[in-house]
Amino acid sequence: MRRISYILLFVTLITGCSQLKPNPAPGPEMETETELADYVNVGGKHYIHAWELAVANNSQISEIGKVESGSVIPEGTPVYKIAGYPEQYVIAVKSDKNSGVLTNFSGFLVYVLNGEDGRAHYPKIDDQQIKQIKIYNGSTLLQELKGEDVHSFLVLFNQEGSKFPSENGPEYTVLFIGDDSLGHNYGIYEKDGHLGIAHSESKLPDEIMHFFK
Repeated sequence: MRRISYILLFVTLITGCSQLKPNPAPGPEMETETELADYVNVGGKHYIHAWELAVANNSQISEIGKVESGSVIPEGTPVYKIAGYPEQYVIAVKSDKNSGVLTNFSGFLVYVLNGEDGRAHYPKIDDQQIKQIKIYNGSTLLQELKGEDVHSFLVLFNQEGSKFPSENGPEYTVLFIGDDSLGHNYGIYEKDGHLGIAHSESKLPDEIMHFFK
């Protein structure tokens, strides 16, 4: 009986670890006036740039049309459907421009529908299980985490601390990848030997620093 109890406890711990996720990324309420100005019109619909989203797998997109007009993206730029997401709500646009202040690694930018009511239709991807984490410094890939390293990183990443504002832009981009076609971008900056999350201006524990070296 005692042996069965130990087994059940072990399974519970393993399940809890596998379901660990990062704190939710910023949504439409975090968009600034400048970011909202980056839009494209496709098929008579108005889409705004979602800098915090990234195409995680280029093989899971297919071309569906061209940009009709845009504030940053030129007319005629190819537009793509993203597997698992209806194109009337979220699309990818071919571009080598950076995603806001974050580096664009996939060659595509993600745009979400901005409805007539002014509400942005962001896809819900926070529930996906994170299986891979990529850490970049500029365009250089520093780390590609898998397995137990993903869990170790998430435990530290979710320990957001006190306010830690910085006037400098993010030096690092962290991309969380799960089973979905889309991943989440997070900007990380360094100040006085410590790291902080850009959108929340919160300090990360010092123990996470070794993942960025």
